Amino acid sequence: MARVLPHANYVEPRKQLQRALANPARGRFIWVIGPSGVGKTTLRRSILRSMCGDPALWGAGNIPVIEKFALLPNKAYFNSLWLAQSLVRELFVPNVNWLRDDDDLENPTFLAVTSEIQRAHRSLHGALLPKGSEPAMWEHFQRLAPQRKVWLTAIDQAHALCTNHRNKDPADHILNLLSILDVTDMNFLLSGVHGAADLWAARPEVRRRSTVIWMPPYSYERRGDRDPFLTLVRTLGKGYTFSKPGLLFGMAPELMAASAGIFGVLKKILVDAKERADFAGRRAITKGDITASYYGSRDLKKLWDDVGFFEDVMKSADTSSIAKNVASAWGIERKPKAKKPTNDVGPDKEAA
Repeated sequence: MARVLPHANYVEPRKQLQRALANPARGRFIWVIGPSGVGKTTLRRSILRSMCGDPALWGAGNIPVIEKFALLPNKAYFNSLWLAQSLVRELFVPNVNWLRDDDDLENPTFLAVTSEIQRAHRSLHGALLPKGSEPAMWEHFQRLAPQRKVWLTAIDQAHALCTNHRNKDPADHILNLLSILDVTDMNFLLSGVHGAADLWAARPEVRRRSTVIWMPPYSYERRGDRDPFLTLVRTLGKGYTFSKPGLLFGMAPELMAASAGIFGVLKKILVDAKERADFAGRRAITKGDITASYYGSRDLKKLWDDVGFFEDVMKSADTSSIAKNVASAWGIERKPKAKKPTNDVGPDKEAA
């Protein structure tokens, strides 16, 4: 099983998501937004495994959580009919990959549940899954999800819903999901990069029913991120042998620049550096192995651009200008604070 490294920028979002999922209120959107590589999928799945408990206790034919990755099957555009069909299929033949980590293929719980799902499907003797128009498929989903005791539908790569033909507004998709929340006892958990914010932008009815959990990368511009990032570098380095003591820690500024502060990118750099050392027949990783594992200039620029877009989306709006207008209209403008007397000797005092 993959070892989850509880670094600083993973621990706090984990607490927030766990709290949001533990909230018994239904009819809500829960968003997990962060650049690719910060650990959104790992975070979600680890919590769901903990919350859903032993599958043997779910009850026959019940599945508490279904998970689907949003794709672009229609000539690189999102297709809402495909999503409806996929979610209905999950109610009959669910993919329970969330019960294991990606490198834990022999997980006994996952294998047992998968085997039972396949057995149940075979017992239907190949019965066809529901088919029909998009409205009909969403109607099937609304009716069948409560029967299966689904309380959470997770849609990963949710930003794909924003890739549409010119005559399709991304808000149409999220408003459709909102209408489903109105008639089912469940929540939607949507994960994605910063572009997913377009799904709630200018839609206050969606934003009001949303809990947004941000998973930021480490930033050299946030002073509080320096020590956690250095700790992360030191911790990751313990799993490798380097040509010089302190080599990796001494490269921390370079590693921040090369990874944009993203955990997954930093981890991949070290994995690739180890492969380079192994290929060269060396046990120890050199500085050259590490620098040769950095992204190319074009990829690195895109990485930093994405982080910049994410930071802009995450940032709260500045309300000071409007607040001044409100204070003026209400007649509650703050009086400027009186200056405290000082013992400074100004020009006038010197002249006296």
